[in-house]
Amino acid sequence: MLYFLLLLVLFTTLYLIYLLKISNKYQYDVATDYLYNLDKNLLTQTKIENKTITLPENYENYDSLFLKISLSFNPISYFFKPCIEIENFKHYFEYRAKGVRYLNISHVQNKVLKINMKNSTLLNDAISIYGYKNNINLTDKMLILAPHADDAEIAAFGLYKKAEDVTIVITTAGEYGACNYCEIYDNNKTKQSLKKAELRIFDALCVPLLGNVTMQNCFTLGYFDLSLKWMYEHKTENASSLIQGINDMNIFRKVSHAKVKLSHEVQPTYYSFVDDIKNIILQTKPDIILTPHPTIDSHSDHKYTTLALIQALKDTNHKCKLLLYTNHLKLSRTYPIGEINSSITLPPNKQEFYFESIYSSELDHDLQIDKFFALESMHDLRDSLIFISIKQSLNHLVNMIKRKLKYTGKDKSYYKRAIRANELFFVVESENINNLLDSEEH
Repeated sequence: MLYFLLLLVLFTTLYLIYLLKISNKYQYDVATDYLYNLDKNLLTQTKIENKTITLPENYENYDSLFLKISLSFNPISYFFKPCIEIENFKHYFEYRAKGVRYLNISHVQNKVLKINMKNSTLLNDAISIYGYKNNINLTDKMLILAPHADDAEIAAFGLYKKAEDVTIVITTAGEYGACNYCEIYDNNKTKQSLKKAELRIFDALCVPLLGNVTMQNCFTLGYFDLSLKWMYEHKTENASSLIQGINDMNIFRKVSHAKVKLSHEVQPTYYSFVDDIKNIILQTKPDIILTPHPTIDSHSDHKYTTLALIQALKDTNHKCKLLLYTNHLKLSRTYPIGEINSSITLPPNKQEFYFESIYSSELDHDLQIDKFFALESMHDLRDSLIFISIKQSLNHLVNMIKRKLKYTGKDKSYYKRAIRANELFFVVESENINNLLDSEEH
C-alpha cells in the first residue's frame, strides 16, 4: 500500500511538472491584452448580469459578432485550459491567460446568452460587442489561392462547400518539408519528394470534390515549394527546388484539364507566377478572393502568394473582396486554441495589422464532419507510416497521448485546429490593397 501511495505521489508530481512546463510553451506573453481596435464597429458596451449577456436589438443585422472580455489570472489555469461557454459554443484561451480577449459569438441563436466560466475568471463584468456586415453572397464567383494542397481545406472547406462557383488554385508543388515517406524509399529523399508532390497534387485536384468543386475548377501551378520568396527577390532568375535531383517544375503543373486556360509549361520565375495569377483573374473574374493574410501568416509561400496576387490585382485593375486567412499564425502555431468543434476566437496579436472587416462563416455539425473527412483525405496531414513499423505506431501513440493531454508545444494537429464551429477571415476591399503592403512593412 505504501509503495502504491509513493508511486501515486510521484506520478502526480511528474504530471504537475509536465503541466507547468506546457503552460509556458507560447511564443508571446499570455498575460497581456490582444491588441485590436474595433471601435468603429462597436454596437454596445454593457455588463454581464446574473451570468447572462443581452445582445442589442439589432444584433441579427450583422453576420459576424465579437465579444470583448477581460480575463483575470486564475491559478487553476496553470493546469487546465481556461474556457468560456456561450450557448453551447466553447471559446478556449491559453494556459495562464490574462487580459483582453475577443470571443466569436456570430452564430448564436438567442438574444439573451448564458455564460459559463471554466477554469477562468473575469476581471470585471464590463463587455463590449462589435458587429460586422460583410454581405457575402455565396452565389458570387469565388477564387481560392492555396499555397499548398490542403490550405484551402484547412482555411475554408466549410465556406467553399456552401458556395456555388468556386475555383481553387494551388500555387506550389509541396515537394519539400517533412520526409513522410523516407522509410518506404530507404531514405532516398528525391524519390520520396516526388511521391509526396504527386500525392499532394492528386489531393489538390480530387479532395475538393467532397466540397462540390469539380476537378475542372481545381489546378496546380507547380512552382517549387519554399521558392516564392526567392523568386520575389530575384524576379528575372529561375528558381530551383530545394530537393536535389528535381529540376523541372512543369512535372507538377496540372492545368491542361482546367476551365481556365494557362500555358502548360512555364519557367519558375516571379514574372511567370504573376502572369499566371493575372490570367486566372481575367478569366474567372472573381467577386471574392480567398488568400493568406501577408502580415500575420508566418509561412513564406503564403505571404508571397498574396504579394503576387496584389501585383496581379494592380496590373489588371480588378475589383473584388479579399477574404484573408492564416493557417500558420506567426505568434502561435497552435492557433486556433482549444478543442475540436469549439469556436475560433480572434488570434493573439501584439500589434495591429490591417483589415477592414471580419467575417465568420458558420459550420454546422454535419459540415464539421464533412471537413474532417476532407482533411483526412489529404495524405500530407496523416500520420502516414503508423502501419509500417512498431516504431512508427509507438510514435503515433505518443503523439495522440500528448494531444489528449492538451500538450501545446508540438501539437500542430490540423484536425484539432481546423475543424471548428466557424472559419474566420479578415476582409479587405481590393482598392485598398496598398494598405496591406504598408501593414506588412511595419
